[in-house]
Amino acid sequence: MKFKPFLKGIAVLLLTMFPIFVIAKDNSFLEFGIGVEYGGIGTQFHFPIGGKVFDVYGSVGIFSYSNQTNEQVGGGIGMNFYLDSNNSVNLYSGVLNVNKYLTENLEYKIDVDYGLSVGYKYHFHKMKESGWSLGVSYSVYKDDHYPFFSIGYRY
Repeated sequence: MKFKPFLKGIAVLLLTMFPIFVIAKDNSFLEFGIGVEYGGIGTQFHFPIGGKVFDVYGSVGIFSYSNQTNEQVGGGIGMNFYLDSNNSVNLYSGVLNVNKYLTENLEYKIDVDYGLSVGYKYHFHKMKESGWSLGVSYSVYKDDHYPFFSIGYRY
């Protein structure tokens, strides 16, 4: 059976996360969503450090997709600083921009820009419990900056 490249990328992402599901402890958790801090459309794996003040996460996702150049994987690391049980400020560093262009030799070239993003999230659940979150962020990298939104679900 032949998968389309986009579906193949999602399958690779899920299979990559499978070992994490197996070794995750009770105080670790996953969050799936859309946004800069999710690596595009992706997941965050939160590590059990920081207690009630903050948590640290790694993210990986599909950052962009094109029929000519297929999918581009985005990722990075971040921290959520909890202001109270429903509000957090986050700091994220990772892939923030992907430029694809055609060279003079008619080959596609891809440039990836890394940068820093600062944001705010409202958690519709209590801190570190399952539920939805909605956020906004402002991202800065070498050549540009932009605001973005995020929505996610924590398991």
